[in-house]
This record gives sequence, structure tokens and C-alpha cells, in this order.
Amino acid sequence: MELEEGVYMNRYDLVLLGLIVEKERSGYDIITEVRSRELDRWANLSTSTIYNRLATLEKHGNIEGRNVRDGNRPERVVFSITEKGRDTLRREVLKHLTGFNDDPRTLGFAFLFGAEQKELIRSLEAHERRLMQEVEHLEKMIADEPRPTLFAEGPFLNCMSRDHILVELKYVRAAIGILRDPVRNTKLNGYFYINFGNRDFVEKND
Repeated sequence: MELEEGVYMNRYDLVLLGLIVEKERSGYDIITEVRSRELDRWANLSTSTIYNRLATLEKHGNIEGRNVRDGNRPERVVFSITEKGRDTLRREVLKHLTGFNDDPRTLGFAFLFGAEQKELIRSLEAHERRLMQEVEHLEKMIADEPRPTLFAEGPFLNCMSRDHILVELKYVRAAIGILRDPVRNTKLNGYFYINFGNRDFVEKND
């Protein structure tokens, strides 16, 4: 997505907006959260990158910074998200959910709360249909390949591609199930801990 002419969004901006929409944060707060949640596995955010992208997001009206002083501590800039930023986050979450590259897709799932439930389901269901069509196409290619092949199940790369997509389908369907579940989907109002199974969900308004 393009912020303005010649300025493009990237996975770092998705992380920054996702963390700020949970609650207002400073650059230091974001650095701490990225490390705590191990988001740097999918978005290798250095300190300089975080501050540079915060400046870009603020320049283009996606976030707003204000100076805050807490007691005798040094003054810091705390950022809040704007309506434009919320819309940018929504678009980025939807975009990152449906790729074939593991890294951006993982970030899309981590910040599901950044888009509307119905919109997420529509996007994932459309992606599910595309994946099923691709599996059918690959199955036909595998079946049509003359035997024997180097790999007993068929052409090696075609089989590997099919199996990768089948795994993708499994988790797309699982995500749709979560979004459709009236109990589980209410827990997606904060960061979805993709690495950990037993941590509490973070509430946006904490």
C-alpha cells in the first residue's frame, strides 16, 4: 500500500500501527513490546528503523505524537493512531493475510483485530478458494506426469508445492473458524499471541 506518492508501507508499519492501536505507546515502548512478543522474528525492527518509520507514519497522518512527562523522568513522545491510521492498518492486515510468504502472513494473523470480522472472513474465504484451485491444478499436473519419477509420489517440486498449500489451507480454515466462533473471536481485541499458547490476551484499552 502507498502512504503517499512514492512512499510505501511495509511490514514494519503494520507492526507499529498494530501496537499503537492497542494503546498509545512511545518508541521505547514499541521496542520493548517487539522484543517481548518476539515479533522481531518476522519483522527485524532495529531501534533506528522504528523511529524512522514512526516519523514517516506521523508525517503522513497515520499517527499523532504528543510530549508526555511522567514525574521526574525525561519527556517522551507518545503516539496515538488516527482514523487514517486505522484504515491503513485494516488494509495492511487484509493484504498480509493472503500472501504465500510466511513472514508477512504471520504478521497479518498476529494483528487480526486491526480489521473487521466480516471483512477478514470474506478475504480468507476468497483466499481459501484460490488455494483449493491451485491444489486441484497441481494434483492434475502430478497425475498427468509419466511414471516413474525420481520421487515416488510424483514430480518432486509439484508435490512439495501442493503439500505446502495444503498446510496453508489448514490454517486459513482454522482462522476462519476462530473468527466465526462467538467466544473465540471476542478475544481478538488485542494482540494474537502467535508464538505462545497459554498467555493472556492483551486488551486494547489496558
